[in-house]
Amino acid sequence: MELLQKPADAGYPAEYLLSRIRGRRSGLIRDWKRLIYDASLFEASSLPKMGGLKAKSPDGVWASLMKEYRWVYGQMNMQLRRTFGPFFLYSELRTLIICLRRLPDRKAGVLDELLNRSLLSDEMKQVLFLSTDLQTAVSGIERMFAPLGKKAPGLGSILETDGLRGVEQRLIEWYLAETVASGLDPLLKLFFSRLIDARNIMSIYQYLRLEIKTVPPLIPGGMVPEARLLGIAKGGDLIAVGSLTEELTGVPVERPDPTLVELALYRGITRWLKKAGRDPFGVAPILDYLWRCSIEAMNFSVLYYGRDLEREAVSAELVQ
Repeated sequence: MELLQKPADAGYPAEYLLSRIRGRRSGLIRDWKRLIYDASLFEASSLPKMGGLKAKSPDGVWASLMKEYRWVYGQMNMQLRRTFGPFFLYSELRTLIICLRRLPDRKAGVLDELLNRSLLSDEMKQVLFLSTDLQTAVSGIERMFAPLGKKAPGLGSILETDGLRGVEQRLIEWYLAETVASGLDPLLKLFFSRLIDARNIMSIYQYLRLEIKTVPPLIPGGMVPEARLLGIAKGGDLIAVGSLTEELTGVPVERPDPTLVELALYRGITRWLKKAGRDPFGVAPILDYLWRCSIEAMNFSVLYYGRDLEREAVSAELVQ
C-alpha cells in the first residue's frame, strides 16, 4: 500500500532541482525584525503576501507550505523521492491529524480542501473519505502504516483511552522510531535523530515541570542516550534540561522555560542544517530548504497569533 503520491518522473537530474531551490531560497525571509515591528502587518488581522510563502492567514500559510512541498516533490526524480519520502510523509502526519479532527465537517468540503493539497496517496485519502466514524478512520490509518514497522502502533485502543491527542502522540513517536531505524540517507537519519532528541527532551521537561508521577516512555533512536535522559528525570533537575539543550544545540538557554527550551531545540536544528546546506551538492541543500520553509510557516503563525502582544515577547518566540 502506497502512503504518498507517485507522480510521473520527469527524469530531472538532482542538479536541476538544486539549481531551482537556490533561486527559490531568495524568497525566504531573512530579516524578521522588520516584520515584527511593522504595525501595518496586523491591519485587518491578516498577514501580508510576502516571503517564500504567499498567504494571508495561518491556514493559508500552511496550505502554501504544502503547495511548496508538492512542487519540490514533483521536481524530484525517483531516487530523490525515495530519499526524501520519509520527510514528506512525516510532514503529512499533521494533515492526517487535522483531517481526523475535522472528520465531522466532511459535508462542508473541509476534507476535500485539506486533502487536495496533500501528498498523501489516493489509497490513504480514501481511508478518510470512506470512514463513517473516527474509530474506522483511525483503524484504517493504522492498517496503512503498519507495514512500515515491526510493531503496530495500536492507534485504535489509544483512541478509546486517550482520545485524538493520544493518537497523534503515538503516531508521531512510532513513526519517528521506525523511520530512524530504517535504511535512511545518513543526513536524513541525523535529522530524524535530532527530532527525536527534541521530543524526548521536551517530554522529560514536562515530566519534571508538571511533577508527573511516571516517567514518560522515550523514543529510541536519538543522539542523546536514554540513560542520560532518565538520569535527569530521576535527579529532578530542570536546570539540567537547559544545560543538555544548550550542549546539544549550541543555543544558550537563559532559564528552564518551556518556550525557551523548545525554541533552542528548533534553532539548533536550523543552525545545523544551515551549515550542512552550504555543501552545493547532495541532499543537504534540499533538506535545509524544506526545513526553512516549515520554520517560516511556523514564524508566520506566531506573528499572526501574537499580533496583540508586546513586540519583544513575539520576537522571543520566533525561530531565527
